[in-house]
Amino acid sequence: MTQAYTERFTEVHEPGGTLFPLSRAATTGNTGWLDMANHQRIVFLLAVGTIGQGDTVDFHVEQALDSAGVISTAIFPNAGTIAITQLTQADGNDLIAVEVMTEQMTSNYRYLRGVLVIGGSAVYCVVIPLRGTSNLPPVPVTGWTEVVVS
Repeated sequence: MTQAYTERFTEVHEPGGTLFPLSRAATTGNTGWLDMANHQRIVFLLAVGTIGQGDTVDFHVEQALDSAGVISTAIFPNAGTIAITQLTQADGNDLIAVEVMTEQMTSNYRYLRGVLVIGGSAVYCVVIPLRGTSNLPPVPVTGWTEVVVS
């Protein structure tokens, strides 16, 4: 399904589990488990600020059988995990999109989460997951704080 010209972005993309922007030091954070039963794809948008010398930023996607994360595992399409190339000081101030289609998930798995790992000192970053290609559009707009349309 493609987005028709008359559909609003917020009618076909549902946010969820945002890791809000803040300075994170040597920590692992995740978006929480996102139910993909009504969606065919998800895009995790990762915005990263300046990265200090010796600091690293990693991000990967995991799948689970239920919303509690029981029996969770990495996704292995095409013989590799869905993960970014580690970011270092040479990177920084980047915007990265990690897209997953539900057909890449293992059979019977329906929950996904993004996992952000910061190594070293504090790095300012945010992760915004947007589920799209809904099986039953329009999607609920309850995940948006405000929707402004002109």
